[in-house]
Amino acid sequence: MQGYTLTLREIRDVADGTCLFVFDKPEGYVFKAGQYVAFAAPRIDGADVDVRGLTRSFSIASAPYEPSLYFAMRHGESSFKKTCWQLKPGDTVTITRAVGFFVLPPADDHRPIVFLAGGIGITPVRSILKQAEYEKSDRNFTLFYMNRFAKDAAFAEEMNHLSLAHFRCISVLSQSEDPCVSENDERGYLCGTMFGKYLDNITGCLYYIVGSPQFIDAMGRVLTNLGVSKEQCRIDSFTGLRSQTAE
Repeated sequence: MQGYTLTLREIRDVADGTCLFVFDKPEGYVFKAGQYVAFAAPRIDGADVDVRGLTRSFSIASAPYEPSLYFAMRHGESSFKKTCWQLKPGDTVTITRAVGFFVLPPADDHRPIVFLAGGIGITPVRSILKQAEYEKSDRNFTLFYMNRFAKDAAFAEEMNHLSLAHFRCISVLSQSEDPCVSENDERGYLCGTMFGKYLDNITGCLYYIVGSPQFIDAMGRVLTNLGVSKEQCRIDSFTGLRSQTAE
């Protein structure tokens, strides 16, 4: 696969322990909202590299219309994460062309879209929803965004203020003891009762599930129990989060 060199423009804090890496977009680089790339961090002289190396698969957090490429990641102890946290504006990384099928269906598929995003799994969802906003989409979107605490929720403010004709964002915090602050605020774990509260036709939707493998497994069980078929589910598993519990 062809490689593209990206130059880092800036790093922003977007949640507790989570940074957004903003890169210049190469001329002619194209992708579909929701796709991912292989992302290779540079080797730093004298730095140890663990067995997993310095390349990871990362969903693109920016929308295709945006002038920069965004990648969001949580801090970690791997050599890859440590290297990324040492990057400075002007440094370069390498990515491949974008691939993946975690994208919206054709326009003639009118089923409501329901996103189930756990933690940093919000990144491809942001790409899809920002592009939909830019295109003035009239699709019906619902986002269940699950985190442990409010401080963990990257892009939360942005998701709550999207200008889409038919969109609802529900924040689900599994460990927070803070009171709910709006009608779209929930505590605990996403369950059948919550689906019934916010969705008019649970078995008539198309579900996009993204997060750690544990989170995806948990959501799959809930949906199966509600009568949702596998054909109705699109999966994006962030395998680098395998050691974490479901959000």
